[in-house]
Amino acid sequence: MSKEEQVKVGNFIEQYLQIRQNISLIIFLIDIRHDPTENDKLMYNYIVNKSQRPCLIIANKADKIAPTKVEARVKELQNILNPLKDLPFLAFSSEKKIYCEDVWKYIKK
Repeated sequence: MSKEEQVKVGNFIEQYLQIRQNISLIIFLIDIRHDPTENDKLMYNYIVNKSQRPCLIIANKADKIAPTKVEARVKELQNILNPLKDLPFLAFSSEKKIYCEDVWKYIKK
């Protein structure tokens, strides 16, 4: 995505979050395999500091790393983005449908 498109998308998301009053949860997806990009950090900071809405961070593509490394990687990502650990970070795999129960349980709550 070009820088110009990124700005357009960012503006759209910002307007959407400001206008929509019935949003009860923001789900922010990050790739478990990579450290958050600068764009990820910007979006995270916007969601946390300006949206004033509950947020769940999902580390997607958990099926792409070894199952024994998933929990540690989720903690690493949380330490990078949310060192206060006051927001939930959960693993997820949309492709293989693993780690879904915890995510759905949190969403329903």
